[in-house]
Amino acid sequence: MAKQNPARTAPRPASRPNPARPTPAAGRAPAPATTRPGTSSRFAGLQRGFRDTLAELRKVQWPDRTTTRNLTLVVIGMSTALAVVLGAFDYVLTMLVEWLIRLNS
Repeated sequence: MAKQNPARTAPRPASRPNPARPTPAAGRAPAPATTRPGTSSRFAGLQRGFRDTLAELRKVQWPDRTTTRNLTLVVIGMSTALAVVLGAFDYVLTMLVEWLIRLNS
């Protein structure tokens, strides 16, 4: 007979509200009255998103000029090499298709 894991069979405790996390309505000021309902909440959400984006951009560790130049050269070099390889592949396939067309006519 297989043993059952007591952690899986024990009943879960009843869910209690966390005192460290306020309920969604707690701590919020009521939205100011506007002529169009929902306008201020959309604008507030847009402002909050903009502030959060700026805060994240301040946390970014930007690369120095040398690193940026080197990585840019790597991207340009890899793009050029890939373009040459794909161009050669396209040329070979084009020649192959033209040869097959000439062969059948």
